[in-house]
Amino acid sequence: MTLIAQGNWNQFFPGAAVPANYDFDLSLHSMTPTADGTRTYLAYLRGGFGILDTSEIATNQVPAGTVENLNDDLLTPVPFLTWGTGPHCAGHTSAGCSESHSALPIPGRPFALTVDEVYGTFTTSSFGWPWGWVRLIDVKNPAAPSIVGEYKLSQNSQAFQGSPGDDSATEQFTSYSSHDPTVLRHLAFDDWHSGGLQAIEITNLTRPKQDGWFSPTPLSSVATEDPALSRGPNKVVMWSFPIINDGLIYAIDIRNGLYILRYTGPHQGEVKHIDFLEGNSNLGDALKLAKGGDDG
Repeated sequence: MTLIAQGNWNQFFPGAAVPANYDFDLSLHSMTPTADGTRTYLAYLRGGFGILDTSEIATNQVPAGTVENLNDDLLTPVPFLTWGTGPHCAGHTSAGCSESHSALPIPGRPFALTVDEVYGTFTTSSFGWPWGWVRLIDVKNPAAPSIVGEYKLSQNSQAFQGSPGDDSATEQFTSYSSHDPTVLRHLAFDDWHSGGLQAIEITNLTRPKQDGWFSPTPLSSVATEDPALSRGPNKVVMWSFPIINDGLIYAIDIRNGLYILRYTGPHQGEVKHIDFLEGNSNLGDALKLAKGGDDG
């Protein structure tokens, strides 16, 4: 392999020279390019959501033998769009606190879908309820992206805090958090840790809603419980980006195994016509979906 580009933007965030200002967690967690590769969406843990111009890389404009410095290619100014999810960022409260895990383009529409991943208090004392959830972001102006909608489970709501289901073991060793999504034009499938596989309708981005849900029956016992995610009362830990192959959805629970599902809810035709799609690449049908036009 040959290195052709690199970047690191931590130094642009206010107060980042003192790691405690970001709960020692300011870092780029993951990135997802648009299908044509010209823009890349950044999920920046305690930093939020940003957009990077990667057009020179996508169009092979980097001269051979050189390494492109991406530090000056941000389209979204720092500090990025961020929000409050519950975990506290000392010294960062004026901008809120994200735990941005994944950020994906919505095919054919000028919007992004982001997820926050938050574990229980076993990992970090500031974690636990309300864990993390999905946000829909308008990216028509990459210099000023804006949140237009949110999707939560009941466990992420205020009513769950302090309820009988919100016991000490749940707070410590469970995560009702969004994790890895695969996104179509009107549907998003998200492996939501102990919340199961969520089928989220995003036709109306301001009011996303549940169109389907699957949660496996946990095995009675396993050789090793995940120390952070399955020692609580809920033994479901959905994990990886769902893969759609020949119209079927492949989803993994890291405690209980692999599940192959057929989606039968609204917009099921979108799923049936997919040959291959997964949220962490632009392989398969990603480019075809991106060229579907803008109905945003």
